[in-house]
Amino acid sequence: MQELLPETALQIAADTALTIPDQITYEQLESLLATRLEALINQDFQQFVLLLYKIDVAENKIRQVLADDTSEQVYKKIAALLIERQQQKIISRKTFTRPFNDDDSEDRW
Repeated sequence: MQELLPETALQIAADTALTIPDQITYEQLESLLATRLEALINQDFQQFVLLLYKIDVAENKIRQVLADDTSEQVYKKIAALLIERQQQKIISRKTFTRPFNDDDSEDRW
């Protein structure tokens, strides 16, 4: 899903108040996000929970990561879940958004 990375990075930047460079690799995005998540978990856990809610990451996936891993890698694993979910949302929007067509004026509310 490399082709979705720029759009994913923009959305993550908007959701997390991160400054993300225009050109970024998946690994760089994951690392930046992991650092941000670590700070949120340690300093403002409520904000971390709100972020998970906003991005709509499955709670059971987060619990599984937290239960399976207590190392520093846990932040990268959670970051990967957030990136994956953002990409799913982007694909969903692209799949289900109809292009605007002036001929459809009768069908619109």
